[in-house]
Order: sequence, then structure tokens, then C-alpha cells
Amino acid sequence: MKAYYELVEFWDLLTLPVYFGLIYLLLYGIGKKLLLPDGRYLKIHLLALLLFYLIIGLVDFKIKLIPFFPDTGLFTRILETGVTPDNQSLGVRIGYKFLAIPIYWLSLTSIFNYFLFNVLFFQLGLILIASAYIRIFKVTEVWFQRFFLSLSVFMPSIIIYSFTPLRESYFALALGLFFYGLSRPRLFNFFLILGFVLAAILRVQLVLYFSAVLGLKLLYDLPWKQTTKWLTVLVLFPVGFLVLNVISKNLLNIEISPASLSIFRNIQRINYFETGVTYPEVDWNSWLDLILAFPGLFFQFLLAPFPVLVFIPFWTKIAYFADGLYLLLILFFLVIGLKSLSTRGIWILFIVVYVAMSGFFEFHLLGAVRHRLPATLFLIALAAESLVFYLPRLRWFFRY
Repeated sequence: MKAYYELVEFWDLLTLPVYFGLIYLLLYGIGKKLLLPDGRYLKIHLLALLLFYLIIGLVDFKIKLIPFFPDTGLFTRILETGVTPDNQSLGVRIGYKFLAIPIYWLSLTSIFNYFLFNVLFFQLGLILIASAYIRIFKVTEVWFQRFFLSLSVFMPSIIIYSFTPLRESYFALALGLFFYGLSRPRLFNFFLILGFVLAAILRVQLVLYFSAVLGLKLLYDLPWKQTTKWLTVLVLFPVGFLVLNVISKNLLNIEISPASLSIFRNIQRINYFETGVTYPEVDWNSWLDLILAFPGLFFQFLLAPFPVLVFIPFWTKIAYFADGLYLLLILFFLVIGLKSLSTRGIWILFIVVYVAMSGFFEFHLLGAVRHRLPATLFLIALAAESLVFYLPRLRWFFRY
């Protein structure tokens, strides 16, 4: 039995329906406020989703359905003891401690109730991302959010990390808050700032990404021609690079240079070499080396665990393999409706920037699957709109 199930008692199951009902009402209330008017569908979707996740959680309690990740034991001990080891990162010592532990207490120290909060944070993040997309691109077709929410239900990473005491649900919430804030008329607002703060205390690498996205969005909102905007990007790129470099040196203690990135990757590779799934050693001495390595790093991060730079028998890693297959399905949906996405360049750029930045830092094949979650959520939004493009041909099937 998994460590976090060992202390489960009968009364934990008695409180479960109460938390189930409260989280359903909370999700429905927020979804109704932020999404396009579609109350009837939202009620059915959220109820079915929570029941689906409840069944998965109860099955996992009886049989090992969800993998037990290497750092799950550490996070379980932090929840149960309230003590974070000093040798852990800022995201664990500060972010996880001051977010997860109060939530665990609020759950009455019941791991089932805690997992329901994981589901809540994931779904809030999804609702906020969908709302941001709707606002940025002025989407009016209700089937966009239906497809987006429905596709997200079956995303393996969301299912898996909803039932582990890790940080992924908090990442999804931070992502949703930031992008929802990004879509507001007044750019610097409570949601955007809260998303930044959560990123800073949970995973400081996200601060780098959020800073880049904020700059792109400011440029996107300028009432200029597209060619003028692209020329401005080229002119201001050195300035933006210097700003990101300052942030990286202060938050990550890593200079954005070929030599520094090379040293960082090789040191991390040594630390995790025994796992057998680290990327090859690199020797970057110039920006040309980095440019030549970029395509491999980009597509290995995007398509992990499938082989680009690293080969493992990926079919034996069922959870990661399932997530990879799901990504291919999302990419297929996206490609078949590519014509409908011609005006979504800024969203595609958000994805490219995330994958590119993460690809340079990522050194672990299975870690890439885990850290790819934000990019997959953004891709689901594009896939949902792609399916909307084909909706007239599918009306006979979707009669609801």
C-alpha cells in the first residue's frame, strides 16, 4: 500500500461526500462566472468529472493504479509531519510548505479530501485558461469550452497528479491565474500578480516564462501592423534577453549563456545518471552550438518519452507512454483544423517560448513529460478550437 494511504481511516470516507459537494458547487459557481453561458452542460460535465475522478481514487486505494513517483515519499512526509528538509529547493521549503500543509489541514488530514483539492486546483486552472483564451481571441462558440474541458478530463498527467501529493495542481492554478490576469483589460491586476507570486514560491523557472509572455502580450496589444510588431521584437530582443538574464541569475543562479547552461545540464545529469533516462552530455562553447542543439532539445521536450535524443523502452513506462500518446492525439486534432488557427499566432508563440525555454533547462526524459504539462494545456486550447472548425460536419453526432 502507498505511504499516503496507510493512515486512512473509515471516517475519512464519511467526510468525502461533504467535500465532494462543496468542491462541485465551487467549481460550478466559478465556471458559470468566467466561462461562456452554458450552465446546463457545465453542471453535467463537472458532476461526471468528479464522479470519474472519485472512482479512479477509490480504485487506486484498492489496487496500484496511479504510479508512486520517487519524490512522492518526500512530499507525503512533509504533509504528515509539517517539516520540510533544509536541502530542498525554495519551491518545496516555502511554496509547498505554506500551500499544501494548510490545505492538508483543511482536508482534516484526510488524503482523499486532499486529492479532491488537487482536482479543484487543476480544474480551476483549466477554467481560468479557457476563460483567458476566450477573452484574448473573443471566442463566442460555446463548443470551444466544451471541447477544451472534455479533452482535459482524459489527460493522463492531470489524472495522475490529481492523486499524488505533488505540486502539479498548484502549477496549473498559478498558470491559470497568470493567463486569466493577462487577458484582463487592465493588464497589471490581482490575478496576474497572484500568478506571478505563486510561480515565484513554487517553481521559479515559471517566473522567467511569465516575464517573457508578459512582454509578448504587451507588444501584441499595441495597435500596430504585424510587420511593425515583428520588427520591434527583433529590435528589442537584446533588451529582453538582458532582462531575462538578470532574472535568471538572481532567481536560479544560472546565467543564460552557452557555458553556464552546459555546466548546469551536465551537473544535473550526473546527479540523476543512475535513473538511466538523462539526456546526453553537452559541450556548448558558443551560441552556434546552442542553435544547432535547439531543434533536438525542442522536440525531445515536446514529444517525450518518444525518442529524439534519448531512447528508452518507453512502452514500459505506462503512465509516461499514455501521456505521450495523448499528446499525439491532441496534435492530430490541432493539425486537422490548422486553417482555423491562422489568427492564433500569439498563443502558438506562448507554447513555442515555453517549450524552447524548458528544453534548454531539461536534462531528464521523464522529467520532460512532467514539466510539459503547461504546454499540453495550451495545445488542448488550440485542439478544441480546431474541433470547433469541424463542428458543422459533426452536428449529427453532437445533438446535445
